[in-house]
Amino acid sequence: MFALASFLLVAIPRVAGAADSAAAPRDSVVSGAGAPADSAHRAAFKPFPRADSTLVAKLRAGGYVIVFRHSITDWAQRDADIENFADRAQQRNLSKEGEAQAAAIGKAIMALRIPIGAVLASPMWRCRDTAQLAFGRHETNPDLFRRGALSRAARLTMLSTAPDSGKNEVLVTHQDVLLPIISGLHRDQLKEGDAFVVKPLGSGRFEILAQVTPADWEAMAGLAKP
Repeated sequence: MFALASFLLVAIPRVAGAADSAAAPRDSVVSGAGAPADSAHRAAFKPFPRADSTLVAKLRAGGYVIVFRHSITDWAQRDADIENFADRAQQRNLSKEGEAQAAAIGKAIMALRIPIGAVLASPMWRCRDTAQLAFGRHETNPDLFRRGALSRAARLTMLSTAPDSGKNEVLVTHQDVLLPIISGLHRDQLKEGDAFVVKPLGSGRFEILAQVTPADWEAMAGLAKP
């Protein structure tokens, strides 16, 4: 497991254009269900730090933002109506594996005694279900779904603002809305169910302390399967 290091991220606003329209995040460009990116693309990735033995103690003290990409989804489904948030039949939803993954993440975080404050989720059902299964509660926030300058600025505020004292804030969102604001993040580098542990620094600035996989949470909690 890699030693923990910190990457200082300074958000540089982009000019909104067609790529920053209010369209829904695509989450991945894949060939077939869950197909990985090509090897040349993977080789260009610079890994983010992974969790080490100090991460749990930091999270127990609070003050961090934990940003999840929603859990595993059913790629046989497609988003047919991207603004009809109420009708899950028009959206790509969690698979049974994804539901189990979200529940296991929540069980591990509870076992680690990590204090959780606000839990905010994109209004898409795959994010809402991930939050609810993992933490038993959530509030929806459309800025965790929509693109465009205003929503991007709102996400920067979420990542750079410290949560209530002694608590960690949880955001459950999509990879596409993170790509423009996290330096060095490539498509599909943050897998479904993965999370970034973020240290807010104020004024649109933040550090990524670690990328944490579902298996990492279970391993840190001593719940990993033999």
